[in-house]
Amino acid sequence: MSLDTTVNMKALSESHRKTNWCWLFCLLLPFTVAAIEFEINGVDDNIESNVLAFLSSRTYVCLSVVSPISRQHKDLLDQVQAAIQPFGYFNAKATLQAKKTESCETVVIDIQPGPLTVIESAKISVSAGQDQDFIQILENHGIGVGQPLNQSKYDALKNKLLGLANEKFYLDAKFTDQKITVYPEQNSAAIRLTFDTGPRYRVGPVNVVVDQPFLEADLMHRMISIKANEFITQNQLYQLKQKLNSYGYFSQVRFDINQHDPVTVTVPITITLSPAAKYDYSVGLGYSTDAGAKSSFKYNNHRINTKGHQLNSQLNLSELRNELSASYKIPAVKQPAAKWYNIQLGYRDEQSNNIDSQTSKLGLSQTRIHANSWQNITFIDVLHEKFDTGMEQGESLLLVPGISWSLTDADSLTRTTRGYKIQAEFKGASEDLWSDAAFAQLTLGGKFIHKAGDANRLIYRAQFGATASSDFNQLPTTYRFFAGGDHSIRGYDYQTISPLNSSGDLAGGKHMAIGSIEFEHQFAPQWAVAAFTDFGDAFSDNFDLKYSVGAGLRWFSPIGPIRIDVGVPLNQEASDFRLHVTIGPDL
Repeated sequence: MSLDTTVNMKALSESHRKTNWCWLFCLLLPFTVAAIEFEINGVDDNIESNVLAFLSSRTYVCLSVVSPISRQHKDLLDQVQAAIQPFGYFNAKATLQAKKTESCETVVIDIQPGPLTVIESAKISVSAGQDQDFIQILENHGIGVGQPLNQSKYDALKNKLLGLANEKFYLDAKFTDQKITVYPEQNSAAIRLTFDTGPRYRVGPVNVVVDQPFLEADLMHRMISIKANEFITQNQLYQLKQKLNSYGYFSQVRFDINQHDPVTVTVPITITLSPAAKYDYSVGLGYSTDAGAKSSFKYNNHRINTKGHQLNSQLNLSELRNELSASYKIPAVKQPAAKWYNIQLGYRDEQSNNIDSQTSKLGLSQTRIHANSWQNITFIDVLHEKFDTGMEQGESLLLVPGISWSLTDADSLTRTTRGYKIQAEFKGASEDLWSDAAFAQLTLGGKFIHKAGDANRLIYRAQFGATASSDFNQLPTTYRFFAGGDHSIRGYDYQTISPLNSSGDLAGGKHMAIGSIEFEHQFAPQWAVAAFTDFGDAFSDNFDLKYSVGAGLRWFSPIGPIRIDVGVPLNQEASDFRLHVTIGPDL
């Protein structure tokens, strides 16, 4: 016998154990019948769900369906056979009986699946040349001689091939042969599947349409990384659209893939760009458990001139810290999408229970995005700080050059189920180069997220820092390590973990090591609960492990995840807990 490859699987994911049938008036019987429930024995949950899904499309009368000579009896058995066959059972037997009740409301279906059908030959081929992505699918599809026949694997393979062809612009791809032949007497099957990808289409003419010209034409064309006669993927187009949206120049970015040309084997692309507002500003009010009540004001000029220069400024006010900053961005002439320069000015006044500091900074930096998505920032900061840690008072002027690297990869930045972020930074100063103190400092950080079942996530976080300094007492608090708080070791107050000076005040540490493990369970579409443990220390000489445990609630709101955590420190004298509230993406 032959199976058409469009066998209806009918909602294999259905999990209902029993199907309630609608009340109906039986025209053949002189009374109204009750709804039927089916009880299925002898098969696993997946097959049972599929049988119930098949039966849910039919209307049966209990007294009729259990009669061996009725049409409904035969139809029900046919539906059971059809529901079992996609799992490789073609010699199943089923018997029906009604439970002894006055209304005959439950029909018991006892199924003997019989032997599994085994694949005796599988001829699966793809005409994609040396395309490694297709080769990898063929090497890992799991459909081979001696394997049980499973329709879902076969359909999944077809969907993967079609999806990859669409992703890589094999626009003429099609199946030239697709057939499963089953031999029920031998409990065997033969599979033939031939996928002809056809040629892979290149990018044709790229037409950039600007509603109102507001940037130099050369600048906009250099921001668009796809070029004519190149191979691209759908994901590359999506990433380019996201990048163009992130620049702040455009209010709308639209990609139109035009009719492909089979003669030139190209596909023209039209990119329509609409300008964003030149100026924008925002005012915000909020609260965090680290900084207390806070407010912010942002002002941005997205297009200072036709060369794409931008100005971003921000004022942040809180109970703990007041900060004013401004940044002037200059895109590089040749690679504006992958390279730019920043001039930064900032002033911060911080007054907490432990630290009193006033910091001014002038910074120059160059940012580069490399082809492998690494972001590299080379910078030089001029920093002046007055600080008071209780016993130590000082004033320092430092010239601090440095370099940082970061990489972020995630399936979704708003709701990450697989992703990571890693960061590394090295900076330092020398007394021979207009600095009051000499130091070298390395910081490393990382975060990793992965699924643990359908509704669970595991989140790991680590931070490390090390400092070498000729006169640590002269080092501003900006370059000292403190731990504790929302993004550090929960259960401890903000920056309350650090070495103490001789007066018992927090002095900041030379080094830091922090880790976190968090388990999150999603119990509703927009809600999850979490359990975590945080641990580590900020120290100079002796590492003294601090650790905490806690639980939290997550709401995946329209503005981003909102986290409410309660952390309890486990190794401090006072038994206490701390509430932490944070907003923002996981990475």
